[in-house]
Amino acid sequence: MTPEKFTYLHPITVRYGDLDPQGHVNNAVYLSYLESARLGYYEKSGIWTPTSTGTTGMVVVRIEIDYLAPIYFGQAVQVCLRMDRLGEKSLTFAFLIEALQDRQAFARGLSVMAAYDNKTGKSRPISVEWRAKLNRFEGREGYNDIA
Repeated sequence: MTPEKFTYLHPITVRYGDLDPQGHVNNAVYLSYLESARLGYYEKSGIWTPTSTGTTGMVVVRIEIDYLAPIYFGQAVQVCLRMDRLGEKSLTFAFLIEALQDRQAFARGLSVMAAYDNKTGKSRPISVEWRAKLNRFEGREGYNDIA
C-alpha cells in the first residue's frame, strides 16, 4: 500500500505518553491513531462536524491490524485511509500507518464501521446523503455501493 492509493492522509504527533516500557508506541495507541484519522475522514467527507459531538452515527464493528514495525518517539507519522467497501449498513476502511519521510510501514489493516442510531441503540442503513458524500470524497460519484 502506498499513500497514492489512499484518499485521506492524517498526520500524527507521537506523544511521550504513547510509549510503553520498551520505548516504542504501545500497540493499543495505534487504534487511537486510527480513530483520529477516521474522525478526520468523516469531517473532510462531510458526514460529520465537530459540533455533532456524540452523534457521529458510526460505531466500530471490527478491526484487523498487522503490526509491521515499532514507532518511536520523535518519528513523523501519518495514517493513510480509504473506503474499500460501502454496504447497506456498514463501510470498510483500509488503513496504513507509515513514516512521513521514508514511508516505512508500521501497521496496516481494515476497520469495519456500522451506521448507528444513538437513540434506538441499533444499526441503521447508511443514508442516501452520506452515501453520496462518501462516494464523492472517494472520487466514485454515481456509485451506490462499492464492491
